[in-house]
Amino acid sequence: MSEEDIFVVHKQMETAYFDSKKRELGLPIWKDEEMTPTIYDLMVGHEIGHALWTPLDMLEDARVRGIDHGFVNILEDVRIEKKGKRKYPGLVGLMNRGYSELAAKDFFGTKGKDINSLNLIDRINLFFKGQPGVEFSDEEKVWVNRAVMTETPDEVLDLAEELYAWMEENESETDNHNSGDDAPSMEMGGDENEGNEGNDAKSGGTSDTKRNDAADGNSDEKSDNGRSDGNGDSSDEDGSADSSASSSSDTEGERGDDTVEGDSTESSAEGGDQSTGKGGPPVAETDSASKNGLDSLRDKTAENRIYGRIPKVDLKSVIVDTDTLLEKWNTYYLKQKSDDNQSSLFFHSSLAEVEALKNDSKSTVAYMVKEFEMKKAADQYARAAVSKTGTLDMGKLHTYKYNEDLFKKVTTLPGATNHGMVMVLDWSGSMAGNLKGTLAQMYNLIWFCRRTNIPFEVFAFSDVYNGRSYSNRYRAEESVDFKAGDIALHSGFKLLNMFSSNMSLNDEMTMMHILWMYAIYYSHGYRDWSKAGYPYSPPASLQLGGTPLNDAIIAMMDLVPQFKKDTGVQKVNTIFLTDGASNKLDGIYDYQLVMDGDDKGTHTKVINEIGDYRTTSVITDPVMNKTVEIKDIYGELTNSLLRLLKNRVEGMNVVGFFIAGSGKSGRVDKQVIGRLMKTYDYGKLRELMKFINKNKYLSFTHQGYDEYYVLPGGNNLQVENETLSDDLIGAGKGKLKSAFSKMQKGKISSRQLLNKFVKMVA
Repeated sequence: MSEEDIFVVHKQMETAYFDSKKRELGLPIWKDEEMTPTIYDLMVGHEIGHALWTPLDMLEDARVRGIDHGFVNILEDVRIEKKGKRKYPGLVGLMNRGYSELAAKDFFGTKGKDINSLNLIDRINLFFKGQPGVEFSDEEKVWVNRAVMTETPDEVLDLAEELYAWMEENESETDNHNSGDDAPSMEMGGDENEGNEGNDAKSGGTSDTKRNDAADGNSDEKSDNGRSDGNGDSSDEDGSADSSASSSSDTEGERGDDTVEGDSTESSAEGGDQSTGKGGPPVAETDSASKNGLDSLRDKTAENRIYGRIPKVDLKSVIVDTDTLLEKWNTYYLKQKSDDNQSSLFFHSSLAEVEALKNDSKSTVAYMVKEFEMKKAADQYARAAVSKTGTLDMGKLHTYKYNEDLFKKVTTLPGATNHGMVMVLDWSGSMAGNLKGTLAQMYNLIWFCRRTNIPFEVFAFSDVYNGRSYSNRYRAEESVDFKAGDIALHSGFKLLNMFSSNMSLNDEMTMMHILWMYAIYYSHGYRDWSKAGYPYSPPASLQLGGTPLNDAIIAMMDLVPQFKKDTGVQKVNTIFLTDGASNKLDGIYDYQLVMDGDDKGTHTKVINEIGDYRTTSVITDPVMNKTVEIKDIYGELTNSLLRLLKNRVEGMNVVGFFIAGSGKSGRVDKQVIGRLMKTYDYGKLRELMKFINKNKYLSFTHQGYDEYYVLPGGNNLQVENETLSDDLIGAGKGKLKSAFSKMQKGKISSRQLLNKFVKMVA
C-alpha cells in the first residue's frame, strides 16, 4: 500500500507514528486479545495514509502557528483517510468495520453520552469515523463540507485555525443541530464488496452495505471555489483520479453524496449540555479519548523489541578476490624467502609437504569420485521411468496370440542434478591449533570438486583485514547501501576469496602453499626447525582475528544466489566450517543529528546490540518477506540467520562443520555436546561421547543447518597418509587384502569433510 520499502516495527510507545526520514512505521505492542485483525488492518491502513500524504513538518508548522493539535489531528485524519479510500477502495468497508469495533470498545469515550451534545469538532470526528446518528445544523454542515474538500496539508491547517476561531466566537451556535427525523441522512459509505460477505458491521443497526462515506471526498456538488470534487476531480498527488466507493445494496443503487446539504426543515433542537467551551476554549475530547483508547489496547507488560533488517550487501566492497590475495601474500612471502637460507628452506619444505599431501590424496579422491558416480547412478536408476514408444517390437510380433504388450519400450533416466559448492571458513584466532588439519580436509574437498567438475568457491571470513578492529565499529559501513533499521556489518568485515574453480591450477597450488605456511606457523606440533626451516610470521593485514560468522551469513544471502546465477548450477551446497560461536553483530543503523562545530548535519550511527538475550530481536529479510523473532540464547541468532539464508535459495543444502575439540588430543568437551544437543541427560551424553570418540564425528539436524557435524580437533583432523608397511612384503593375498582395506578405510574415515559431502551431493 505504501508503494515503497517501509519498515514496520512494534515498540513500547503510546501511539503509532511514521518517521518519514527513516521510512519507519511504528506501532505499539498491542494485546493479542484486544487487537482483532480488522482493527489491526485499520490502524495500518490509517498510518499508511500518513506515510503517503502527511509531511514531516506539518505538526511543527501547526505548533509555530499556535493551532490546536487535536483539531489538526482530526481534520488531517479526514484528509488522509479520504485519499486512502480513493486509492484503495477496499479501505472503505475495512475502516467502517474497524471503527465500529473500536466504538464498541468505547474507543472515543462516548459511552453513556448523547453524541449530539458534543461540540462540533468532536461530532466531525465521529461522523468521519463512521459513527451513526451524528447530526449537524445547516451552519455546521458548511464546516463538514469544508473538511471533505481539504486536499493539501496547508488547507487542513488553515481550516483547523478557522474552525477553532469560529467555535470560540459561536459557542452556543456550535450546539444547534438537527436531532429529529427531518435531519438529512449522515450514514457513512460502505465497501462495494461488503454485500458479498453477508455480515453487517453492528453499529446502531446500520448496515455497512448501505453507508455512504463522507470521507470519500467525492461530491456531486461544487464547492465554493468552483472546483468539482466528483468524477471530474483533478488527479490526486499519486496521479490517480478521485473515485468514489459505491454502495452494493440492491435498494440503493446511486452513489452517496459526500457533501452535507442543507435541509428545508429548520433545526429546532438545541444541544450543548456537555459541549466544550462554556467559559473555556474548544477542546477535541474525542481525540483525547482515542489516545486513551489506544493506550488500553497496548500490552504494557511486553518486553521491548529491537528490529533489524537484512541489508543489501555490496559484494564488491566485501570480497577480497583471489588475485589481490595472491599479490599481497606472494609479495610478502617472496621477500621472506630471499632474506636468508633458513627462510628459503622453510619455503621449500612447506611446499614439499603440500605436494606430498596432494599426491597421497589422489587414490583416496579417486575412490571418492567412484563412490560419487555410483551413488549418483543408483539414484538415477531408482528414478528411472519405463514407457512405451508407440512402435511395434517386431521380435515380439509372433507372440500376438498370448501377449498383449507388443510395443517397444524405452527407459528414461533423469538427468543428474548439477551441484555447486560455496565453502565458508572461519579465519579466527581460535582456529590456530586446528588450522593445519582443517586445511588438509579442505584441500581434499577442492581436489574432489576438480575431479568431478563441481563449481566451487572458498571464502574465509575475517574482521581484521587491513588491520581494522572493533574500535572502528561506530562508523558508517562502506559495504552496504544502508538505511535506518538495516543491520550493521562490522566495519572491517571481509570475505577472503581463497579458492575458486575459476583459478588456474598454478594459482591454486600457490594459494594452498601460502595457507599451509600459515598453518605451520600457528601449529603447536613438533618440527625439526633445523631441517624444515623457521616459519614466517604472517602479514599483519591478513592475520587471524575474530569470528564474524553472523556477518558472513548475511553476506551469503547475496553471494550464494549470485553464485548460482553465474555458474548455472541447479543445486548449491553451502558449507560453514567454524570452531566456535559468532561474535555479536554490531547493531542496527540509525540517524543522528550533529549540530556542533563544523560537523553539522545528519550522520549515521550504529545503535543497539541486536540479538541480546535480554531483549527480543525481530529480524526481517525484505527480499523474501520473512521475519524471525528471537532471543540470542546459545546461538539462536546464528540459527535464525541460517534459516533466512536457506530461504534465499530454493533447495540449497546448508551444512555446518563445527570443530569442537581443542588441544593436541582434540577431545570434545561433554558440556559442548550438551549445549549443542540441548540436553544435560547424563546417560544420553555418555552415549553421544562414545559415538564421537569412535566415529570421529557427531551429526544432527538442528542449529539452523540441514546437517551439522561436530568434529574433534587436534590430531583427529589430520588426514591419514600412511602406506602399506614393509612388514607385509611376501605376505599372503588374504593378509595383504585385509591390510589394504584397513589402510583405505582409515584414509576415508579421516577425511570427514569429503566423505560427508560426497554422500550429500550424490
